[in-house]
Amino acid sequence: MRAGIYIRVSTEEQALHGYSAAEQEEAGRRRIHEIALPEEPVEIYVFADLGYSGATLDRPKLTEMREWIRDGRLDLLVLRDPDRLSRKLAHQLLLTEEFEKAGLRLEFLDFEWKNTPEGRLFYSIKGAIAEYEREKIRERMMRGKLQKARQGGMPVGFTVYGYQYDPETGKVSINEDEAAVVRNIFKWFANEDIGIAGVTNRLNDLEIPTRKRTGYWHRQVVRQILVNPVFKGEWKYGKIDWHTRTPRPPREVITIPVPPIVDPVTWEKAQEKLREIRRLWTKQGRRKYLLSGLLTCADCGNTMGGAYIRWWGVAERRYTCRRARCVSRNQGCRPPKAIRADELEKIVWGQVKAFLCDPDTVAREAAASAPRADELRQEHRRIEKRLLEVERGREAVLDALASGLFELDVKTKAKLASLKEKRERLEARKKELEHVLRSTESAAVRMDELRTLAEGVLDRLDEMSFEEKRGLVRALIRQIVITGRPKPGRAAKSMEGVAVTVILQLEEAVESITNVSRKV
Repeated sequence: MRAGIYIRVSTEEQALHGYSAAEQEEAGRRRIHEIALPEEPVEIYVFADLGYSGATLDRPKLTEMREWIRDGRLDLLVLRDPDRLSRKLAHQLLLTEEFEKAGLRLEFLDFEWKNTPEGRLFYSIKGAIAEYEREKIRERMMRGKLQKARQGGMPVGFTVYGYQYDPETGKVSINEDEAAVVRNIFKWFANEDIGIAGVTNRLNDLEIPTRKRTGYWHRQVVRQILVNPVFKGEWKYGKIDWHTRTPRPPREVITIPVPPIVDPVTWEKAQEKLREIRRLWTKQGRRKYLLSGLLTCADCGNTMGGAYIRWWGVAERRYTCRRARCVSRNQGCRPPKAIRADELEKIVWGQVKAFLCDPDTVAREAAASAPRADELRQEHRRIEKRLLEVERGREAVLDALASGLFELDVKTKAKLASLKEKRERLEARKKELEHVLRSTESAAVRMDELRTLAEGVLDRLDEMSFEEKRGLVRALIRQIVITGRPKPGRAAKSMEGVAVTVILQLEEAVESITNVSRKV
């Protein structure tokens, strides 16, 4: 028998000291040996998530254990109670159903699990109570933090650049070295003819270190400093309602006073300049780029984005891999590479049309990539193998009984019942897989339908809006790799010298064509 023990402790203190983890493992091992027959070999595997919350399923050992169970590598799973799987009822039910389909036996130390309507009802009730208790604890904590904030205290840790926080006293004070940098940022931006990018470049040119001592500033970080009212002495707490995950009205947000770093006049001057920049930016026409997010430069490794730039005195849409210093360390190809957007989009759109011009290819690719056929067959073979193992185990128990090696006591009855239950679950899953496989193998029958869909889309390609074209391109294309650069010169209008490699995602082609054909 291959048995697993799942352990989860939710606090760092428990993870460091290990008391709860060790107790869960010891109790789990005792239960496994109680379940196993005396002559049955037992392999025990421990999956421990130490210091992880039960509110999320993103836990490394839980993920590993789920993969083991899907592969049929565990027969039994022991854990303290359903709360160890998750604090959320929906997650508990999801995992339980997943384990049952894999033919796994679940055993709780502090909870009697029965696969009956009554047992499932009690399981759901217990999970709902656990989730209720967790939400009540969280609500009490949030009320306490809000009350502390209303009294002027610091309800949470304070890690703002320019300040230092003493968790023992709860006091916030100014970090003079960092505060000097903040004052310079506001002074340069408010009083000089310089933008956010210029301020960022100056910080990097002066090699002023960040809090993490990386020595490299990003434009977004500088912007966040300029718009944060904490630097004029007002720290905002409770901007998001934790019940609805939506912003609270400004009148409900609590303002906690902290020592100001920037005087009110400089602060307001910086905000006025930011508003003016936004006003001017919104007046500029936003140009459309069909291939944004799909292009990669093979020469420097950067993605290529759309930019309206002057090239030999002519302003036009282009795709470029170059990056400003305030945005990325990798500044792209040197000299800068800029590909004419009209020419590149024409080439890629021509490849999309060529793909759709051969509907038979679309249909064949769709049939070849029918939903997870190989994976389903592998799982079907694994279940058949597990059924043989279960039947051998059942026969071994019956032979031992017939030989008089042991009596039909409560433990043996439970073992036989467990084997029967496992066989029933595996057979049910086997029937599900056979049904899906039959549907998958019948995909060839839809060849005429898929051919008709592709032909219908092809007839209407020129009528599509920009948004519909972009949707089709993104659905059919996984990546576009650009190698080389256009030949230099004022009259370099062609794509000579540039290699364009389009990587399609054919497995989604049929669904994409179907969706587009419904719109156009």
